Amino acid sequence: MRIGIITAMAEETVPILAKLGGVVAEDEVSGVKIRQIETGKHTVYLATSGIGEIRAALAVQLLVDLFDIEAVLNFGFVGSLNKNLPVGELVIVERAVHYQFDISAVDNLPPGCYDDKDEPYFYTDKELLTRVQEALPRPLRTVTAASGDRFVADSATKSNLRDTFFGDICEMEIAGICLAAERNGLPVFSMKVVSDGADEEATVSFGEVLEKGLSKYEHVLPVVLDALAEEGKRAKPPAKI
Repeated sequence: MRIGIITAMAEETVPILAKLGGVVAEDEVSGVKIRQIETGKHTVYLATSGIGEIRAALAVQLLVDLFDIEAVLNFGFVGSLNKNLPVGELVIVERAVHYQFDISAVDNLPPGCYDDKDEPYFYTDKELLTRVQEALPRPLRTVTAASGDRFVADSATKSNLRDTFFGDICEMEIAGICLAAERNGLPVFSMKVVSDGADEEATVSFGEVLEKGLSKYEHVLPVVLDALAEEGKRAKPPAKI
């Protein structure tokens, strides 16, 4: 299966490279660093998109157009909106809202709701999420991601994202990834590690998490790839960089 993995930063990419190895080619296309990895039954295209919704969405479309990927995975660091989510906890995104999208001034839609959707949420692939959870020794917490082009570090904004969108975490890519994947009919799976608490110390905690290498998601990546193997393969051979 041809799988696209999107990370925003090099710090989020390195743990995946260390876990999978098997890089057979790499290139930079339109500012996106792409590595082709052969692992078991899969060809993985690992793309470091850069920070932000637009960059992440563009990276997904780039992998679709160049390599005809069949699924999209996303891993990275997030901020907590929930005081019950401690720094270092690994979570799975069940749904995401692009909280900065707002056309309520010209349409009778609530903030976060796109004009072609009945609700503000994008959902990750339910079947894939279930297969991963069943394969883990202990299921991980599933969360709602409030996604936008802003690093949220103040308690007032965090409180608003909790109250308005029922957000558990905040980050800057998954809504764009979900939108691009939805437009291309691709399943999405996203796993995040909490890098800061629901407080005013976001930038400090984030730096500490990076320094200590508390990514964790790379250890679960083989389980995700095994779950994707059940999706089967299309007859078309994998593209090459």
